[in-house]
Amino acid sequence: MINQPWGADMYSPLDMTVLDAHNGDIAMWRKAVQAIHDKGMYVVLDNTVSTMGDLIAFDGFLNESTPFRTKEHQVQWRNSKRQYHDFHFGNSYNETCHYPRFWLETGFIVKEDVTDQFKGCYDSDFNQVCF
Repeated sequence: MINQPWGADMYSPLDMTVLDAHNGDIAMWRKAVQAIHDKGMYVVLDNTVSTMGDLIAFDGFLNESTPFRTKEHQVQWRNSKRQYHDFHFGNSYNETCHYPRFWLETGFIVKEDVTDQFKGCYDSDFNQVCF
């Protein structure tokens, strides 16, 4: 998929609907897939769709690591002219948000001494809690 031009790792897609020119064009892909199907095989694409290009930042931490805190961080675009076409986040705060369970790296569940600090969240499909 189309990748950040400055990231050659292919782990930073910007648009999941456009092929990256480094991987050919749609005609080449169709021809290759048809040739594979003609041999009785299938094509499986392994995409890291949960990894996106670095276009989003947390308010106050535009170009630096965002510290952990139990209250969610407000999100912003790094550059208002560069955004995903099909992904949006919300910054309206919801005081009645319900959090999922969290586990420590040891495999034990995070206890109430931490989870009781989680109060509300931003109305968004984007996870704005930085762990």
